[in-house]
Amino acid sequence: MAFGPLIGGCRMRRRFVLVILVLILLVPHTLALQMLSGDNISVDTPVDDDVFAAGDTITINAPVAGVVLAGGNITINAPVSGDVFAAGGTIVANSDVGGKIVAAGGEIDVSGSATNAVLAGGVVNIHSDTVISKDAVISGGTVTNAGTVAGNLTVRAEQFQNTGTAGHVDYKRSEGLQEFTERLQQLMTIVYILMIIGFLILGLVLLKVFPAQFRRVEEEVRKSPLRDTAVGFVLIIVSIVVIFLLTITVIGFPVAAVMAMLLIVAVMLSSLFVSFALGRTIVNLLNVKTNDMLIFILGFVILSLLFQIPVAGWLIRIVAVSLGFGAILYAVHENWERITGTSA
Repeated sequence: MAFGPLIGGCRMRRRFVLVILVLILLVPHTLALQMLSGDNISVDTPVDDDVFAAGDTITINAPVAGVVLAGGNITINAPVSGDVFAAGGTIVANSDVGGKIVAAGGEIDVSGSATNAVLAGGVVNIHSDTVISKDAVISGGTVTNAGTVAGNLTVRAEQFQNTGTAGHVDYKRSEGLQEFTERLQQLMTIVYILMIIGFLILGLVLLKVFPAQFRRVEEEVRKSPLRDTAVGFVLIIVSIVVIFLLTITVIGFPVAAVMAMLLIVAVMLSSLFVSFALGRTIVNLLNVKTNDMLIFILGFVILSLLFQIPVAGWLIRIVAVSLGFGAILYAVHENWERITGTSA
């Protein structure tokens, strides 16, 4: 998967601050650390200490005796005696690194040598003059190696071209963005189908266990669809706002949690009652006599197909949820005395 679109200079600098705290722990505490920041940073005189630089563009034109830790678009044109830790959009190492080079960026170009290399980028190029005296681990979209790796060369990439040499090459093709997206879509389709089957089974169970209550809400759906849809839609919005306001306070948080669970359950069940009402309406129009289970299945299948219509399907879904939610509330209100033993 290409890292270029995901890793930009400005964004990487913010994330780099977190990474750098960990990396600093790896640097010997006896060494000093020279801090550099700005839009355009250029090191033009030799540095006897470590260099920590963060900017849009960082260029190392003079030798560094210690470690280089940098975030941004980085170019190293002079030797670095220690390690190099770099993160940014474009990272170019034109000179030798005495220790290891660890880099993550959109494009990484290595012409100098190092002891070890750990590289992750959209495009990674290892040039012919490069010598990695130990191991190299590379992950990216497109990886090209024309250099020499004395130890193991481990590559995970969509495309890999190796014209150089290595003690041992371990290459596995990684999934590209398109393949990953296709797999994710297939997985989501399977999950969606399973959810539809699950809701169908749930509706049949509720209709079997609570037939009277199920029919009462279904009758309310058919009796006042416009009123129930409008009231249901408004109350769903109001409920969400009230739940959000309650979560602000510690005292109201438990109430908000209970209200949120009740709202989620009601919203999930609302379309089941609409399915039953839709099936009942169709059966009545066709003047067909059948049982409640088949009526519910008929309405559920038709409503599920309507949900799949591009654009309009979402509007139908919103209407169905609002209608079912409103019908539930009116059915509960009209039967409140029977439920609680008190008048509504």
